[in-house]
Amino acid sequence: MIPHSLLFDSENTKHTAKLLKEINYTFERVVQFEEIAKALEDGKFHFLIFHVADVTNDEEQKKLTELTKHFPQTLILVITDKTKWDTTASLLKQHMVYDFIQTPIEINQLQFTLDRSLQYLLTKLKSQFINEAENHLYRRMVEIFDWKKSLSHKENENIASDIIHQMNINLFQGSGIGTLMSVVSILISKGKLDDEGKHYSIPKAIMDLLVENYDAAKSMFDSMSISQSVIDDETIIESKESPQKLLSIINGEMEILNEALTIKSQKFNLSQIPTSVVGKKIRFDESKLSYVIREILLNAIKYSRDKDIIYVIFFHKENFLELKVINPAYQNDDGSSGVPEKYETFVFEPFFRISSVVDDSYAKFEQFRFGLGLPLVKKILDQHQSNVQIYNIENNFRNENSKDVCLTIRFPLFDKEK
Repeated sequence: MIPHSLLFDSENTKHTAKLLKEINYTFERVVQFEEIAKALEDGKFHFLIFHVADVTNDEEQKKLTELTKHFPQTLILVITDKTKWDTTASLLKQHMVYDFIQTPIEINQLQFTLDRSLQYLLTKLKSQFINEAENHLYRRMVEIFDWKKSLSHKENENIASDIIHQMNINLFQGSGIGTLMSVVSILISKGKLDDEGKHYSIPKAIMDLLVENYDAAKSMFDSMSISQSVIDDETIIESKESPQKLLSIINGEMEILNEALTIKSQKFNLSQIPTSVVGKKIRFDESKLSYVIREILLNAIKYSRDKDIIYVIFFHKENFLELKVINPAYQNDDGSSGVPEKYETFVFEPFFRISSVVDDSYAKFEQFRFGLGLPLVKKILDQHQSNVQIYNIENNFRNENSKDVCLTIRFPLFDKEK
């Protein structure tokens, strides 16, 4: 994962911005200290980076403590020099900042510090998640083993059915292998042997169902083959093309998904690529990026509702092309909405699901399955040395208190060779 930073911009941090661009790490800038909190509310940043000389008065240092408290998912890093050791040591001691970067900054030192800090942040978030998950598991176990309650309510659920439900989510739910086995069972029981004992007659309805679910099962195995090819490929993409070719892929995938849109009468709203990236290139593998675009668009379709509009918008920020896919956030099984903050990292892990509901209506459009979609999207984008994040944002399109899910991909931009 490539860390995304918020840089408090000043004369003291110009060299840092240049180095971040050289190592293709994404960042955004603010020029006033008062803008920092708003920026952290509006976007998702792994780090806030500032120079110690730019935060000198007691009021600003007090606000750092508030930022640490209100935005625990963002680590604060300070750039310092030998003349500011007292201030730096005080900030570290009071836990206002997590780590420091000493000037003169070397590119390897900066990358090492950011990578190490990112690993700490991910481990911290993982620990919080595991603790909550274990508490949830404990409550679930109490519920399952509360036999008195079960008997008093004459419930028929048991541990086995709970386990089978989880297996169904990952492999057998809906059309495909599970239904195919059921149809074969019906076929065996309903097939009639003729008088000569040489041929079976099968009702047409059963044969049609068999063909339909054979196709669905075959699609599953095709998906496994595609997934395996992506998992095994560790090659960094070196070929580069104009961002306009990315727009062509998106248009092509949207055309393929037109039928999927009609299921819930949804629409795509696609922006144009900013003219400011004309003359630039991005790392580009057409087939792999087609997988990425299909998956993120299909995810937005599946988790949106009737007549929703899915926005696909391009931005040019610093030396990166951003692609954002935005769809309304709705309530999950646990009462949360969209992609809760505690799950933002884990949705890119294999087999992780926020919702246990599997909508079989979109099976024929899927190229990745079994909870591997977003992990493989991340794998492909890592090969393109690009960053991907998914998080909730406040909805500014409608005059109501609601949220959207925003998936953001950041492609490093390169100048065309002359």
